[in-house]
Amino acid sequence: MNHDLDQYVVRIDQPKFPLLRALVQGGQLQQVLTSVPGWPRANVYQPLPQVTAGGDNLLRLGLIQLTAQLYALPSAAYEAILRSSSEYWQPAGLAELRTLFDTPGVNADVFRASLKATLARPLVQDHTPHLAAKDHGCHADWRPDRTLILEQDGRWLLVLAFHLRSRVPWASERHVYGIDLNDDPILCVVDAARNVQMVGARHSLLDALRHDHAAQVPGAQLSPEEIRLVSTLGYAAGRAPLEVALRGLLGQARAVGVERLDLRGRQARFVARSREQAALDWHTAWLPQALYRAGIELHRLDPVCPTRERHRHLTRLGTVQGRTPHGPPCEQSHRAFDILKRTLQLRHLKARK
Repeated sequence: MNHDLDQYVVRIDQPKFPLLRALVQGGQLQQVLTSVPGWPRANVYQPLPQVTAGGDNLLRLGLIQLTAQLYALPSAAYEAILRSSSEYWQPAGLAELRTLFDTPGVNADVFRASLKATLARPLVQDHTPHLAAKDHGCHADWRPDRTLILEQDGRWLLVLAFHLRSRVPWASERHVYGIDLNDDPILCVVDAARNVQMVGARHSLLDALRHDHAAQVPGAQLSPEEIRLVSTLGYAAGRAPLEVALRGLLGQARAVGVERLDLRGRQARFVARSREQAALDWHTAWLPQALYRAGIELHRLDPVCPTRERHRHLTRLGTVQGRTPHGPPCEQSHRAFDILKRTLQLRHLKARK
């Protein structure tokens, strides 16, 4: 097992970028030579004021407030921040709103009315992790003193550090898995016994809210505050099935194979991407770090064809449009079995050396 710190990168809201530049100028963010995996060209800064969390979108550096996507963390890390925060403010009725959001067949107008009513009430101090998956299989402890801030290409990001460990016991028989990341469903997970698991179907209410907002349906456009909360709920809805799948891998996997993804052009946009953002964060950070903690091999494989042109299966071509992989389930299963095959071949070659 491995016991060094885990780091998760979350996004800082763009309106706060000038404030961060001012903090650098004023000496409250001190540049350090530390490197952060995955960000080789970034300028890295350490905050000198004490770091505390005040809500799902609020981080404090002393008396200075930053808005950042703290909800965009794996469940164990999210829970750790709530446990460590003396003042954590959440919308009153968030638990009920999330239940309504995830209720199959709920009417979009009914949800929008409940959303407006929730935001009309004052925030309350609440340390309950309403947005966490119920059974994710990991435990984390937050290290606020190891917080870092990155700047790369004009964007600013927050790096939060945790002690992470798996709580899932290993099964007596473990397997090699291949995983393909897609859009609907989010994941296809296969093993050498040809068991196929499709994870994360589309969220019909989220799609309806996105469509009505983009189409400027009268009475259906959302305010910036409503957009933020819907995006938070969409992220939580995307995270939940992914962490259930991860818990299964922690207990049953000997090795896992995934493709490397080229995500340089990805952008987080409103509810259209909140669910997909969770899938990408799972693929690029949560999965590899949790497997590392549990001592399970991860093999990142080169894509068999360019990012925008994936396997051809029958007469249909899956693509990556912007930042979201698209392909029918039959094609996704085909890709996942190809990833599994190449993972098994790679492990066989390494064993012979």
